[in-house]
Amino acid sequence: MVIDQFKRVSVQPLIISPDSIFNHRAGSFLTRCALLIGAWLAFLSSPATAQFLAVEVRSFSQAGGQAGTSFNLKATSGTNLDELATLISTHPGITARFDSSPRPFTDQPRRDEGNLVVSIQPDVPPGRYEISLVGRHGVSNPRAFIVTRHPFEVVSTVSHSFEAPTPLKEKTLSQAKATPAEIDYYEFPAVKGESYKVDLACHRIDSRMIGQITLFDPNKRQVMLTRGSDESDASLTFRAKTEGTYRLAIHDFTYRGGDEFPYQIIVQSIDGTRSEMQTSAGPNKWLSRAASVSDDLTWQLESSAASGPQRVDIPLSFVGHFPEDPTDTVFQFSASKDELLVFELISHRVGQPTDARLMVQKIESAATGDSPPKLKTLLNTDDSQAISDGAIQLATKDPVGLLKIPETGDYQMVLRDLDVGRSLSNQQSFQIHVRPANPRFDLVAYRVYPHKDVNASQPAGSKLFRGGSEVIRVMVIRQDGWSGPIQVNVEELPPGVNAKPAIIAANQTQTQITLTANENAAKSVRKIRVVGQSVDGSFKATAKTAILTWGKGAGRDFIRSRLTDQFLLAVSEVDVSPLTIDLGNGEPIEVKKGQAIGVPVKLIRRDGGKANVVLRARDFPPGANGADLTIAADATDGTFQVKTGNTPPGTYSLWLQAETKIKVKPNPQRLERAQAYRAQLQSLQEDPARAAELEAIKAAIVEADKAIEAAKALAADRELTVYFPTSNATLRVVEP
Repeated sequence: MVIDQFKRVSVQPLIISPDSIFNHRAGSFLTRCALLIGAWLAFLSSPATAQFLAVEVRSFSQAGGQAGTSFNLKATSGTNLDELATLISTHPGITARFDSSPRPFTDQPRRDEGNLVVSIQPDVPPGRYEISLVGRHGVSNPRAFIVTRHPFEVVSTVSHSFEAPTPLKEKTLSQAKATPAEIDYYEFPAVKGESYKVDLACHRIDSRMIGQITLFDPNKRQVMLTRGSDESDASLTFRAKTEGTYRLAIHDFTYRGGDEFPYQIIVQSIDGTRSEMQTSAGPNKWLSRAASVSDDLTWQLESSAASGPQRVDIPLSFVGHFPEDPTDTVFQFSASKDELLVFELISHRVGQPTDARLMVQKIESAATGDSPPKLKTLLNTDDSQAISDGAIQLATKDPVGLLKIPETGDYQMVLRDLDVGRSLSNQQSFQIHVRPANPRFDLVAYRVYPHKDVNASQPAGSKLFRGGSEVIRVMVIRQDGWSGPIQVNVEELPPGVNAKPAIIAANQTQTQITLTANENAAKSVRKIRVVGQSVDGSFKATAKTAILTWGKGAGRDFIRSRLTDQFLLAVSEVDVSPLTIDLGNGEPIEVKKGQAIGVPVKLIRRDGGKANVVLRARDFPPGANGADLTIAADATDGTFQVKTGNTPPGTYSLWLQAETKIKVKPNPQRLERAQAYRAQLQSLQEDPARAAELEAIKAAIVEADKAIEAAKALAADRELTVYFPTSNATLRVVEP
């Protein structure tokens, strides 16, 4: 039972007065304080990290806009946001230009301002897209971006007074951000007898907020309350029983707030049109656990299951609803002996708060004519796809089962939602598919946050230093009995970037690929693809890409992730890695099962990379291990001992994670530009021909001196504790 995903709906009337509002808010003050203190303590106790300087965006000044408009956009929360210059979107009709006035007495723009003017072309369809920013420190992690046909408004100040709510404009998508320990109040007019939908987007725009909506009628009575979860957004539909002004109370369920807690809200009369904030008629396929859901999945929420057993033919694809009461949905069918069938239910993977069980039973002849037929259970499955590395969770409560039919005859499939405590007014939807087995696999790839503790994982952009490296983790979801090894490659890499193939062995669920840029790699920002194929080449699949949207913190003790539309890689044009680490000699390493072997490690040290390096085994094959290896500050070579133990024979990929301290200059070019500009102004000041402009030149020099002082910190060495991946090596374990 997942209480966090329930939408609680209440219809008990509640008379609200100004005095009772005050008492209610005062009564909950201590509770809110406790929640806020808990969140703050969680933040303080989270692991401190200091990584390579890659840009991360946590929030934008607005997470959407109206088609056919232009507006200024800024990153309001994030790290390494230096010199943001352009934008990459998942739709070509969403573009941006760098907008900045030139510095006095020059035509050079103020590169440090990062002002972007975003334009959405009129023909961009409404829906959810993604945008990433490109700047001095690479390309950022993507964030969700809503395009609407309705007017879009950023509400900078929202009323916290029940008696003086903020008006909501008709058919306008409004964005605001939650305020800690406060409730936002809105009002809107409604016509008696008309039906309305209130749609609140939080999860859909990558917000930390868990939205809660309370609806009050013109008599100030509470008539409905609903809330979302970390994976779903709150919405409510109602018919106005009274003419007049209705109020909405909106807040984060735990009363958090700030730049990382934006939300969007729209109130529309129901006329059969789709909400502007939906991407399709169906549930959220951006959830990481939806990685095994087909891209052509259709979701028709108007379909429903009939009462009683339903006779169906195989293969079967059916859309339905679980009954509100805890009863079974039953399908009866005929099947032939030795048919290998897959029974797959899709619901939890696409955002439904369900926990389904699936049984397949053989219908046997009754002992007498009046007796019910005997049922023999052949398949009883509940949760499936329990795959996780601690950061990305692909586990799902959807049942999937494989059954070889024992004899020709009649069978029945029984479905039940075990999450009987949901108490929802609306039924939860499912898709059921019964089909012949088709062994295959799905892949999920994501950029690993470089740290030795997975609990420190958080969103990060891409910035591949020349001579540097990044790790891509690839996870496999084996379908319909697929059990073979898989070779993984990265395609469409930019020139100067290399990645050795990696292997996911038959007894593994994941592998890692190290991307390495040579010292002459050119600047680039490019989409790449991760592709896996069976060793015999009979099946090939492109990995879906996942990202981390939030690390632990703000009172939430888990890492949030979702699928994304593209995998972006950025190579720096000016930064050189202080360290490059190679594992092995480029040839496969062969070792007998149960024995140990030394694998050579070679370091290339550059300026800033002169400290001790500790190398640790990461995600070794089953049964294999190796003790940490320390390479002294004055050494460049070492040998890592790999002990295979009871590792099954097969081919595996190895990599090590290196922990060390480095010194880097975050942005010395900024100081160089500032000093060059100051020198230019000085020459103008000394030029008699510019005497008439002397005062303006002096004023510009004062500002230039301030810019130089600000840039000095970015040109100084900064010591960071970082975690480098080595290159991949291939290990072959053979029988003794």
